Amino acid sequence: MRYLPNRRSVLQLAAVYGLFQVSPVLASNSVHSFNIFFDFESTEMTAGAAQLAEVVAREILPIARVTLAGHADTAEAQPERISYARGNEVLKYFLRKQSLTRVRFNVVSSGIAEPLVKTGPNTREPQNRRVEIRLET
Repeated sequence: MRYLPNRRSVLQLAAVYGLFQVSPVLASNSVHSFNIFFDFESTEMTAGAAQLAEVVAREILPIARVTLAGHADTAEAQPERISYARGNEVLKYFLRKQSLTRVRFNVVSSGIAEPLVKTGPNTREPQNRRVEIRLET
C-alpha cells in the first residue's frame, strides 16, 4: 500500500524544513461553525446575512475545507430543494471573492433532518432556516 500524505502532514513537513512559517492554528485540525439565517420560503441572503458572510469570508484560509449545509423548517414546501438552494446561494456569494476561488467547498442539503429547535410538523421556526458553514483547517 502506498502512503499518500494529507494536507496536515505536508504543512508540518514544510514547516520543519523551513519552506514557510505555519501558524499553530494551521498545524492543528480545527473546526469552526457559523450560521447564516434566511427568511421563510426564501433562498436570497438578507443584508444582515451578507454582512455575516463577509466576516466569515475573511476567516476562510486557502487551505480550508468548507461545508455549506442548508437547512429548512417543517413548514416550508420542498425542504430538501430549498435547503440545497440556500447552500448554493452562500456558495455563489463566496465564489465572487477572488481570495476564495481555490478553497474546497461542499454543499449539502440537510432539509429538516437537523433542526436547531425541535418543532412539530408545519411549524415555522426561524432558527431552522439556515446555512451552517463549517470551516476545517
